[in-house]
Amino acid sequence: MSASREKKARQEQVTTGFTDARTQREREEQAKARRSNIMYIAIAVVFVLVAIVVIVANSKVIERGAKAVTIGSETYTAADVDYYYYTAYNSFVRNYSSYLSMYGLDTSKSLKDQDCPMTDGGTWYDYFRDQAISSLTSYSLLAQKAEEDGFDGSETVEADLKQVYSDLDSYAAAAGYTRSQYIKTVCGPLVNKAVFERNVRLTSLAQAYSAEYANSLEYSDDEVQAAYDADPKSYQSADIEYILFYSAADSDATDEEKAQLLEEAKQKAETALSRYAQGEAFDAIGEDMEGTYTHAANVTNSTSDMLTWAFDDARQEGDTTVAANGDKGYYAVLFHSRSRNDYHSVSVRHILVDSEDKANEILQQYNNGEKTEDAFAALAVENSTDSNASSGGLYTGIYRGQMVSEFEDWCFDPARQAGDTGIVQTSYGYHVMYFVSTSENPYWYDQAVISLKSAAYNEWYSSITDGVEAEQLDGMKSVSYTHLTLPTSDL
Repeated sequence: MSASREKKARQEQVTTGFTDARTQREREEQAKARRSNIMYIAIAVVFVLVAIVVIVANSKVIERGAKAVTIGSETYTAADVDYYYYTAYNSFVRNYSSYLSMYGLDTSKSLKDQDCPMTDGGTWYDYFRDQAISSLTSYSLLAQKAEEDGFDGSETVEADLKQVYSDLDSYAAAAGYTRSQYIKTVCGPLVNKAVFERNVRLTSLAQAYSAEYANSLEYSDDEVQAAYDADPKSYQSADIEYILFYSAADSDATDEEKAQLLEEAKQKAETALSRYAQGEAFDAIGEDMEGTYTHAANVTNSTSDMLTWAFDDARQEGDTTVAANGDKGYYAVLFHSRSRNDYHSVSVRHILVDSEDKANEILQQYNNGEKTEDAFAALAVENSTDSNASSGGLYTGIYRGQMVSEFEDWCFDPARQAGDTGIVQTSYGYHVMYFVSTSENPYWYDQAVISLKSAAYNEWYSSITDGVEAEQLDGMKSVSYTHLTLPTSDL
């Protein structure tokens, strides 16, 4: 068959619907191949979609980016709220670790299932969530105001961020984590490096802006004196002795039993004063009657019955009284004097360790080195077990009555000079001491300045924040309530 005739035959087959066997098989193979390709493509697409879903779920992209709260002109995500949530949680657990059971907080259980006594019928999750929103609201409004005023805090922010990462990396290494792992462990599963850094910058900017305002406040001597004259008792200390007699009622005691024990404590306090009136020493009476004796030479005013009495204008040296300690017992109190805080506060650095040998070793290491304050601070960061180790063991503005007596005796020694070092033993352990400085002004003067600045700052802060409420959005449901604890140290 010629080519022209073959072509004509194929045309006739097409028009009549006839297909030869070979052509049919070719078409079927081609169709099968197309169906296979389509199926493989579809399967591949399904696998890709599943992979994307798994990746997104594991990375918590959706929850992290969920809009959770609007504050002023800014909206923040669930991850942002988580940053402040875990900050509040870890801070509370760290500061009150010895009293968690008293607060009814069990860190091994879900916070959503535990009632919080500090809320009106809410849970611990509610409490820390509210704390987080409050903190974020404060920082956000201050940062927004800073930007509105053209405040340039970039240098401070970058320095803060560098220091935070330096500390964080040290903690992470000690815990055996990478930086990212440690951030998630401490700040919650929604917080990645970007979220962490964003909120560090936010808080740093807000704090720098606040500090600039506070540092701009200055007062004349006349203004400071006027503040003292308006409320002198706020800048005075009382010298008293007291013996506390506990009622010591068991938790399962009846109301009648508790009342009886409380009355017995009151009678002991009255007996102690009777014995004092007959010439016995207050401390000896306390020891003999198994009460808790204290000589508080620099106690400040408060709303307690005992101190309200001590700061009464009618008080005279030698006055005594019996004062209630709530429903826990009674005090027998002896008043000596009340005076203005004319002494000067001090600043020191210290390194707290648990043995005398370790304290001597650290002090020797310091003496063998540069013998500078910075060198001592570095040793504190490396060795101190106190909570202020990360700040080089620094305590500023120490006032009388703030620290345990042995610590204060060293600090307030009249011969103390900048750069002095020593070792002090207290009930907390051994303190390697470094004396930084004595304040320029008397303590009462510094107190009055702080009071004036506080009042001015509160008025300024209120002008920025009053009337602004955080609007909670749907993304709040993504805020985590898993309880996490710090693996080594806090940020």
